[in-house]
Amino acid sequence: MDSVKRKVISDLFFAPSVVLPIVGGISAGLLSWAMAGANPYLTGAAVVGVLGGLGWMMTRMIFKVEDITADAMQAQLDAELRRETQQLDELASQLRTDRDHRTQDYLTLLRSIRDEFETAANKPGTAFRSAQVREQVSQVFGAAVGQLKQSYRLWELSENLVGSARDKVLADREQVLGEIEITVDRLQGTVHQFHELVQTDQTVDLASMREELEATIQIAKRTEQRMREIENPSADHESFIRE
Repeated sequence: MDSVKRKVISDLFFAPSVVLPIVGGISAGLLSWAMAGANPYLTGAAVVGVLGGLGWMMTRMIFKVEDITADAMQAQLDAELRRETQQLDELASQLRTDRDHRTQDYLTLLRSIRDEFETAANKPGTAFRSAQVREQVSQVFGAAVGQLKQSYRLWELSENLVGSARDKVLADREQVLGEIEITVDRLQGTVHQFHELVQTDQTVDLASMREELEATIQIAKRTEQRMREIENPSADHESFIRE
């Protein structure tokens, strides 16, 4: 939000339509002062420029601040979306190397679920309702993506192990993939419910929906904690690493 505030302040006080008249007025005033006698034309231009710039700045503060804030927030969301899309594309490229179609399918489904939620959330008149669940949807989405990243790292670890150590890591990975499936299914069900209720303009049981999302977040967090423990191989595992 700090970046949004900085953008709004910049657009309000440092927009070209504000700065140029003021700078031009100050320049005209200085030029008039530097001349032997005050030039009425330059003095008038200085007054018009400075007052005009300040007046336009006040007008923007009164009548344009909401539009400027909305534009700044949208610009930030667009930038975050571009970064997220790039990161997800890189993850999709990584997951293709583990030769397991499930991870790729989960990521594709997650992105589809996110798109479905954004479509419903951006419907006119749903801003308030969507705001109450948007953060939790983002948390579950981020947690599921994190699980997929960790599953890939487990696969990488298994490639450097042999024997029972490798079998153990792969078994742990299978358990994680099962939990990812549960996370994705629960998120899909909740978002699909939200989309249907918004489409039909029914009253959304936001409390129940938030509880469901919160429960899903807790499941994902427990999985994340266990995976961090798995990703720190013991000395026994290290002894099985290929030379």
